[in-house]
Amino acid sequence: MSIGMDNESTPRKRKLIEVALPTEAISRASKADKDRKVGTIKNIHKWFAPMPTPAWRALLFAAVVDDPGDEEKRADLLEIIEDLVPKTGTAPSAEALKRAKAVLAEQEQELPTVLDPFCGGGSTLIEAQRLGFPTVASDLNPVPALVTRVETQLVPAVLGRPPVSGDDGAFEGTAVDPMAGLLADLEHYAKRVEKKVQTKVGHLYESVDGGDVVAWLWARTVQCTNPACGISIPLYSSPWLSRQKGRQAWLNPFPEDGRVRFAIGKGTASMAAKATKLPGGRAKFACPACAKEVRESDVREQGSQKGMGLQLLAIAVDGDGGRFFLPEPEGFKAGDLDVPDEVPDLEFSNNTKQFSTPLYGLRRQADIYTPRQLHMLGAFADVVAEVPEWVTQDGGDSDQALAISSVLAICVSKLALANSTQTRWKLDSKTGTTKIQPGFGRQSIPMLWDFAEVNPFSGFGGSWISQVEAIVGGLRALPRDTSPGAAVQADARNAGTLVPPASSLIATDPPYFGQIPYAELSDYFYVWLRRTARRMHEDLFETIATPKSNELIANRWLHGSPDQARQYFIDGFTEAFSSLKKASRLDLPLVVIYAHRQEETKDGELTSSAWDALLEAMLAAGVSVVGTWPLHATNSTRQVGQGANALASYIAMICRPRPANAGVLDRRGFLQALRRELPERIKPLQQSSIPANDLGQAAIGPGMEIFSRYTRVTEPDGSAMRVRTALSLITKALDEILSEYEEDFDTDTRWCIKWFEDHQWETADYGKAEQMAHRYNTSVPGLVHAGVVTAGGGKAALIKPVDLPVKYDPTTDNRLTVWEVAMHLSRLIEGKGPGTGIDAAGELLARARTRPEIDEDTVKGLAYLLHNICENRGWTESQRWFNNLVSSWPDLQTAARAAEKRGVRVEADQLF
Repeated sequence: MSIGMDNESTPRKRKLIEVALPTEAISRASKADKDRKVGTIKNIHKWFAPMPTPAWRALLFAAVVDDPGDEEKRADLLEIIEDLVPKTGTAPSAEALKRAKAVLAEQEQELPTVLDPFCGGGSTLIEAQRLGFPTVASDLNPVPALVTRVETQLVPAVLGRPPVSGDDGAFEGTAVDPMAGLLADLEHYAKRVEKKVQTKVGHLYESVDGGDVVAWLWARTVQCTNPACGISIPLYSSPWLSRQKGRQAWLNPFPEDGRVRFAIGKGTASMAAKATKLPGGRAKFACPACAKEVRESDVREQGSQKGMGLQLLAIAVDGDGGRFFLPEPEGFKAGDLDVPDEVPDLEFSNNTKQFSTPLYGLRRQADIYTPRQLHMLGAFADVVAEVPEWVTQDGGDSDQALAISSVLAICVSKLALANSTQTRWKLDSKTGTTKIQPGFGRQSIPMLWDFAEVNPFSGFGGSWISQVEAIVGGLRALPRDTSPGAAVQADARNAGTLVPPASSLIATDPPYFGQIPYAELSDYFYVWLRRTARRMHEDLFETIATPKSNELIANRWLHGSPDQARQYFIDGFTEAFSSLKKASRLDLPLVVIYAHRQEETKDGELTSSAWDALLEAMLAAGVSVVGTWPLHATNSTRQVGQGANALASYIAMICRPRPANAGVLDRRGFLQALRRELPERIKPLQQSSIPANDLGQAAIGPGMEIFSRYTRVTEPDGSAMRVRTALSLITKALDEILSEYEEDFDTDTRWCIKWFEDHQWETADYGKAEQMAHRYNTSVPGLVHAGVVTAGGGKAALIKPVDLPVKYDPTTDNRLTVWEVAMHLSRLIEGKGPGTGIDAAGELLARARTRPEIDEDTVKGLAYLLHNICENRGWTESQRWFNNLVSSWPDLQTAARAAEKRGVRVEADQLF
C-alpha cells in the first residue's frame, strides 16, 4: 500500500482514497477479471479497453468513505476493500457487501449519485449500483449508451418479475433469483426468434452428411497477373485446418479446369502444401498454378477496380467421431447468392491505419460480410424488432417488453461480431485445436484474406444460441438488489447538467486521446442495432451513423492535423471537466482513470501527447491532481511475451478543484520538490511490483500532484511551464532516482550495469573492460570467475540470461552477485521445458536469499533499473525480459515461500 498526500491548503476531511488503498489486492482481482472469459459483464457486449469491475468497486467505496485518521480503523476499512475484491475477480460475497454497505450508511451525508459521462461498457455504474449508489450514465456514442441502459436501467426495472412466457419447464422462480423471470423470457423469445429466422433464411445454410457444420472456411481471390495463366488465386495465409494430434488436416490445392480446387490433406507438417500468402507482413501471394508472385499493389488495384472474389476452401464439420473437414461440394450455391436490397451502406473511415479494407476495395460496412451473412443478419434484426409486440401480446408490460427486446437486440449486434469476414479460423498453438475468433481482436478492422463463416443455427461458437447464452452469463454477473439508474446519450461537455449541482461523485474512464476511434469502430455494431432497436430506443438511433464530429478524441483524420486534433481534445475536455466540477459534491474527489504509454520524441525524450493533453485540460478547468494510484490490471507477462511492449496498468487520478489561493512556483522550486518528494512515492510502487513498463507512467501521478497544486509553475523567463515540459522533468527525475540505487549494489554488479549501459550483450575491447573494472575495484578475471562475463581474444561481453549454465545453485556460489541472481531468475522465467518457470525461479530465489549479500528488493531494483536503461535505448527484447522479471515478482515470492516451507535441500543439478 502507498500513502496519498493532501495538497490543498484549506482544511477538509480527506477520503480514504486520498490516504491509502490496498493496490495489490485490487490489482490481483483486476487481473483475474481480465482473464475471465465467461460469466462477466464483458460477455454482454464488446467494448474497447474496459476498466475491470473490481477496481471500480474498490475506488468508489474508498472515494466516499472518510479516512478515520487512525491506523487501526484504517486497516479495518482496507480489509473491507480487500473482501470486496476477491482474488478470483468475481463479485464479492454477500457478507462482504453487507459490511461495505454498512460503512457507507455510516457516512455523514447520504450516498451521492455516481455520474459517469463516458459510460462505455458500464462497469462504473454496475459497481456503483452493487454498492447501493444511485447512478446516471451518459455517452455521446449510442452503442455504449444502449448497453449501459440495458445493464443499469432496463434489467433492474424488471427484477423480481415472473416470466411473461411461463416457465418453459426451467423457471426457478424469483424467490431463488430476482433475475430468473427475465432469463426465462430471454430463452423463450430467443428460441422463437431463431425459429422464425430459420423459416426465412435457413435454406441458405446447406447441411452435409456425417455431422453438423461448424463453419465454412473462405478465401478472397484475385486474378493471377501472369497473362499466360490468369487463374483465380485464393488468398489464404495458412494451409492448416487442424494440427490436433491424430487429426491433422490441411489444404491441398490443385489447378483444374481454369481454377484452383482443394482436397483435404491429412498427416504431418512435412506433407502440408504451402499457403498462397508469402512470408512477411505485406500482401504478397504466389499463384499455385504458375508460381507467379502477385504484389500488394496488384491486389489493391484489382480489389479497388473490379473487386475481389470469394472461394470456399473447406467445410468444418463436427460428427460423432470428432471434427473433420470436407472440400467444396459439387453444386455449392452459397457463394453465388445476390446481396439483399437493404444492407449497411456506411463507408469506412479514411483512417487506413485502423481501417485497412478500403485499400482493397471494401469501402462499406456491407462489404465485410458475405451475401449469406447479410441475408441472415438482416433477418435476425427484423425479427427481433417484432419482439416488443410479441411480449405485449403475451401479457407483458412495457418494462418487460423493452428489457427483453433490448437484450435480444444486443444479441443481434454480438451475432454480427462473429458473423462477418472479420472472423478468423484460429489454431491453438499449444493443442493444435481450432476455434472461431470473432472480430476486434484489436481496436481495428484489418484486411483479412481468409475467414470463417459461422453456422448461425448450429449452437456452436458464434451461433445465435451461443450469443444468447453468453449474454445471459454476463447478465448473471449484474447485481440483484438495486434500483434502476438512468442512461442517456449526451455530450460529456454538458454531462454535469444531468444531475443537480454539487450532488454527485464523478467517476469515469475517459477516451484515450487518439488511440481508439470509438465511434468509427462502433458503426460496425450501430448499423445492426439501429435496424433492430430504432423503434425501441428512438432517442439513441436518430442518426444514420454514430456521432463523430463531437466525439472527444484526438482524431487527426477528422480534424485535419495532429496539432488541430490535440487542441480539439484539450478544448473539449476543458469544457467537460468544467461541467463535471460543478456537478461534483464539494466533499468528494473526482476519480479519473487513464492509461497511456509515453512516446519518444525526435529528440529522444519521452513524452505523451495523451497525458499532457488530458492534464492540460484538467488544469485549464481548475482541477488539480491530489493523489494517484497505479492499478495493474492486465497480465503484462503474457502481453509482452507476445511481443507487445504494452502498458499493463491503469492510473487512477484523484482530483479536486484547485483552491482559489493556490500559489505560484518557479522551475527551480518544482525540481527541488520533485527530488524531495518523488523518491518516497516511488518506493511503494516498486514494493507493489508494478510492472517496469508502467513505472514511468505511475511516476507521472505524484509528479503532477506537485505541478498541479500551484496556479502555475514559471520558467526563468517568467512564462508558464508547459505540461509537456513538466512531464519531461518528471521522467528525468525518475531516471535519477533509479540511478541512485546503484549505490546499493556490489562492485561486480555496478560494473555490469555500466558495461550493459554501454554495450548491452555485445562484445567490446578487453582493455576497456579492464579499465572500467579498475574504476569499480574489481577485475575482468574476477567477473569471469563470478559467472557473468566471457572474455577471450582481446574481447569481453556480458553473458545473456539464456546462455547462463543450467546447473546453478546460489548457495554454493563463492562469488555471488546481485547481477548473477537477477540474470538466472530471468533465465528461468523466460525458459521453456523442464526445470524452468516460476516454481524453479522461486526455488532459486529461496536459495539466494539465504545468503547475507543478497537482498531480494535489491534484485528487483536492479531489474527496474535495467528496464529503464533498455527503454531509453530501445532494446526491446531485453526490456521485455526485465519487465517480466518485475511483473512476476509476487508469484516468485509465493513460489519461494512454498519452497522454503517444503524445506527442499537437494543438489542444484537435480533441480535445474
